[in-house]
Amino acid sequence: IHVVESLRPGRVGASAVLEFWVGVLTQQQLWYRDKTVLFLMDQICCAAFTHHQEDCVQKLLYQQHKSALGFHGDRSLLSSLVGWIAGNATPSFIEGQSLSAEVWFAWMVLNMEGMFEEESQLRRCVELELLSESISPDQALKKAQQRLKLPVVPSLQRLQVYRWACQAIATPPDHPLLPLVWQKFLQLYLRQPGPEYGLAAGGCIGRRFFQGSSQALVLKDLRQRIQEVSDFHHAASQALRVPLPNTPSSDSQSDKSSCNPQPYNLTSPQLHTELVKLFGVFALWMDDESLQKQEVYLPSLPPEYESHRLAQVMQHQQVINELFSIKPAFKTGYASFAHL
Repeated sequence: IHVVESLRPGRVGASAVLEFWVGVLTQQQLWYRDKTVLFLMDQICCAAFTHHQEDCVQKLLYQQHKSALGFHGDRSLLSSLVGWIAGNATPSFIEGQSLSAEVWFAWMVLNMEGMFEEESQLRRCVELELLSESISPDQALKKAQQRLKLPVVPSLQRLQVYRWACQAIATPPDHPLLPLVWQKFLQLYLRQPGPEYGLAAGGCIGRRFFQGSSQALVLKDLRQRIQEVSDFHHAASQALRVPLPNTPSSDSQSDKSSCNPQPYNLTSPQLHTELVKLFGVFALWMDDESLQKQEVYLPSLPPEYESHRLAQVMQHQQVINELFSIKPAFKTGYASFAHL
């Protein structure tokens, strides 16, 4: 309400209100462990997304994130840094691998963490190491840190390709951001960066990040999740009242969810039919091993692959733009859907 009122003529505007509330809510130590604060931050991030003010929120979170990594010498975070050096995950506002309840907040945080990978050139350097040598992602990360002379880098499980994979699994099937979360993962998984580094195009980079047994399990969970999401939207397209499938969560929501069942979300059958089609295409891309192992002439692929969109994803371009026009009455469901 405060954000909406701020948009009236003569008022301060949405960005000022959002910055004010982010500043207030993030003042206390370890604010991201407080479930009430997380709930409010999720609402703020939803408003920022709706009113195209994500940058102002990301800017504030990014400064805190860099401090948590040690870039500003914040001694109050010494204990968390010592724990990280001892082998724990690097500090993050998402303490587990993902969030299933505060998805708007997760979207904002993961995009913000991605800014560090881009600005530091870390992602590109890790990709180059993986392409140049037959080494593990962990070894590639260490070599990238040495090459770039970075004082600190995220721990392996905090790299964006893994973070977006886990968030894609955790996000409820009726959340408005789900297609965009999957797009973020696929842009990293299906990239073919070889030619960018003067190397031959040898398939997508994704398989090199998922060599280990634990990482292979994540891929298995992703494929299963695509099927679950498709089944959910297929049922919804038939105008059935269907409960949400159990969503994996690393933020200890299971006990609460049993006491507070999530609401049903139904919108137009056409919307759900389009989403079944969309996730069917995603499944094709995920399951085709030839895309991972060799360069594929995309126009030769069957029509159901939608090769022009696959090409955009491989080049890290947006294929899902303004999917949504979120209305207040549908903050937890789909309000509208623009055809891809």
